[in-house]
Amino acid sequence: MDIVRLAGALGAEVRGVDFDGPLDPETLAGVHQALLDHQVLLIKAPTMTPDQHMALGRQLGEIEIHAFFPNLGPGYEQVSVLDSEEGQTASMWHTDETFLEHPPMGTLTHAKTLPDVGGDTMFASTTAAYEALSAPMKRYLEGLTAIHDLSRITELRYRFGSASATDYAAAVAEERRVAHPIVRVHPETGAPGLFVNPTYTRHVVGLPPDESDMVLSYLFRHTTKEPFTYRHRWEEGDLLIWDNRATMHMVLADFGGRRLMYRVSVVGTHQR
Repeated sequence: MDIVRLAGALGAEVRGVDFDGPLDPETLAGVHQALLDHQVLLIKAPTMTPDQHMALGRQLGEIEIHAFFPNLGPGYEQVSVLDSEEGQTASMWHTDETFLEHPPMGTLTHAKTLPDVGGDTMFASTTAAYEALSAPMKRYLEGLTAIHDLSRITELRYRFGSASATDYAAAVAEERRVAHPIVRVHPETGAPGLFVNPTYTRHVVGLPPDESDMVLSYLFRHTTKEPFTYRHRWEEGDLLIWDNRATMHMVLADFGGRRLMYRVSVVGTHQR
């Protein structure tokens, strides 16, 4: 197995591994360690089937049924379908499903159909971003928590006319929200990282609204600075695996035509 770095802060390609069948324990351990080391892994998998996709996810842990994306149907409920023609393009920076108490630990996304140009995915290392903060800012953030809320998605749709007031009220009433520490420690590497994102994070608990907004706005901008990012230019058959505990990502909405992805997510556990 060869690991080839793709960017300075995060990202690497895994070469020399046959992903058509189950990985042997040694190879699986190597892939897992590469994920911890590089946070985003690229695997060239042009022939990967949904069954193989799920099987690889299960080797990393329990796979989930996504909270709101459609899926491939009976027997393939854990394979989410992200189709740009259905409006399923996540074009804001986010960490997957942080409105859950235990967000996914990792995500495996397989490119099925791509536009002629555009539709790249940007990734940011939240651990590298934390490490680059000043010592006073690190002290300030110690012990602070923030609220993450799924209704933010419907709020944005309502703002731009694609959801009704009833839809927005129903989303708020569902109370799909949870408080997470702003700085979370990765359960395997022990590295602290920022755990806020523009899509789901609403406010910092206990701070006045203007201070909360200012702090979150700064952290969002800081985390997505170029030194902490990797831009992936997709090719059909690419499989990306990313560590959801240490990254944010977004799709660049700069394309026309269809962009179809299959996604499998691995259930998360507590972080320190």
